[in-house]
Amino acid sequence: MKAKEPKDSQEKSLMKKENWKLAETIDCNWHEEECTCDICHQRITGRHMIDGIRSNSFEFALMCPKCHKNYGDGFGEGKGQLYTKLTNGSWLLTYGFTDSQKMEADEDFEF
Repeated sequence: MKAKEPKDSQEKSLMKKENWKLAETIDCNWHEEECTCDICHQRITGRHMIDGIRSNSFEFALMCPKCHKNYGDGFGEGKGQLYTKLTNGSWLLTYGFTDSQKMEADEDFEF
């Protein structure tokens, strides 16, 4: 799978979190190709999109990396999931997997 190239230092930093081995096994895609940040209302055109909880809130939002850095609450189950834009236009979950996703993937192969 080929991903969109990073466009700035923030995307390069998030790129280090991507777990492609697990991502390809779990194969979880976001249901829309075009996404808009719920905070800044800009179309997300870069390498990453985050579906995550807003800090000090119970509200989840779609966020661009900049808004996630300022308003997000990290990654992981109940916090946030990092999606990476593939060259085919789809978004693949690459970090912030749930425990059940990890357990299911563990049954498919050895880490």
